[in-house]
Amino acid sequence: MIDLALEYGVDAVYFGDDWGQQRGLIMGPDHWRHFLKPRMARLYARVKEKGKYVIQHSCGDCHEIFPDLIEIGLDCYQTFQPEIYDIAEMKRLYGKELTFWGGISTQQCLPYATPDGVCNEIRRVSSILRKGGGYILAPTHALSFDVPPENILKMAEVFHHQDKYLSAETIRE
Repeated sequence: MIDLALEYGVDAVYFGDDWGQQRGLIMGPDHWRHFLKPRMARLYARVKEKGKYVIQHSCGDCHEIFPDLIEIGLDCYQTFQPEIYDIAEMKRLYGKELTFWGGISTQQCLPYATPDGVCNEIRRVSSILRKGGGYILAPTHALSFDVPPENILKMAEVFHHQDKYLSAETIRE
């Protein structure tokens, strides 16, 4: 399937797995390394051989295997959940090797904050994760039915007008 996808001129291959839960890996790092890492390494290698990017989705806390994922060729990790990760620490530790995709909480911020709270959280997360590049500003996951429409509209406004909301001068205010 990877070889087929790579025939279509894609820039990246997106792998979707869920290895984590709110407080760590579902199976633990030793089992992940034994059972999954060798197979993922082969899959990633097929993508890298063609000079393409590897994107990995996994919900939950996978920080224990970030070094392994980087070692086998991961370029971008999605979904980056701020209620799970110390985002500043993860950026410091892995931001030179990984692009983080997400960071705008679909569990806490988007369903429960006010529109101004959504704007402030996007500004806060963005100010940390975009330093030096390697960040794709996005919600952590698909939006669910409990996200108020006004919060979706505010998020879209901030995303669309990043020059206004996310400039260095605006974030310092």
